[in-house]
Amino acid sequence: MKLSWRHFVCFSFVAELFCFAFTIFLAIGVALNLGQMVPAASIRTASNGWAAWEFLITFLIASLCLFLILKYVKKPWLVKVLFCLAIIEGLWLFSQAYFVYPYNIIFLVVLFIYWYLYKNVLIHDILIMFSLSAIAVIFGGNIMPSAGILILIFLAVYDFWAVYKTSHMVQMFQRLAESKAYFTIIIPQNYHGLFRKIQTVSPETEFMFLGTGDLAIPAMFVVSCLQINLLTSLITGLGTIFGFILLYIIFVTQKERRPMPGLPPIVLGTLLGNLLAQLIMKL
Repeated sequence: MKLSWRHFVCFSFVAELFCFAFTIFLAIGVALNLGQMVPAASIRTASNGWAAWEFLITFLIASLCLFLILKYVKKPWLVKVLFCLAIIEGLWLFSQAYFVYPYNIIFLVVLFIYWYLYKNVLIHDILIMFSLSAIAVIFGGNIMPSAGILILIFLAVYDFWAVYKTSHMVQMFQRLAESKAYFTIIIPQNYHGLFRKIQTVSPETEFMFLGTGDLAIPAMFVVSCLQINLLTSLITGLGTIFGFILLYIIFVTQKERRPMPGLPPIVLGTLLGNLLAQLIMKL
């Protein structure tokens, strides 16, 4: 499909760009509010943080467990429980970053009441963005930027392999979609789609999906860059947005619309942003 200016003014692009950028910079805010901004020269080193290989082994084990559960257990309620637990953990940390007790509890109660009453795309995306921004801080605050670069490169290669070679990432998404447990940002084609019930959403409908890994992984690295300074983190965050726009251009110009790995172009933009930040710091 030929690229045109209309691709950049449509509701789906603007909404997806907002969700992506909002999550990235929200993660920085959560980290700063929780006091996670630690200079690289401080006591945080490879001995008391996560080494790249430790993170990657944990990631691969978790991915394998999820794949096996989806493939062999085939119990939708179990998948939904896992989804809810992950969301609750992230929201709890997020609420602590922006609210003091008991207002953090009130904030969570209001969110869950709204979710229970409506269960639409809007509240789903809000919960995902809030939760992911906090989860990114949990991991990003415990890895050094140098380890983060290795993690980004490995996961970009893994994402390409998992989508185009083995296709198991696509299979996992399909099984999650069957369970109506979307570990994704759901992007409608128009404003009215924000109020569609989650139960009516499927890959066959007019929605786009942005995987949580495509958000959480770059957000994690952006948070880890706070160990250098805030400026490096912000410029790296802008690089992730450039990577997302590159992903969008590749996606909409496909001859045939099909799933594609999101991390490779996002990681490219993230690393370019980080390189630019390093160059600016040397001026």
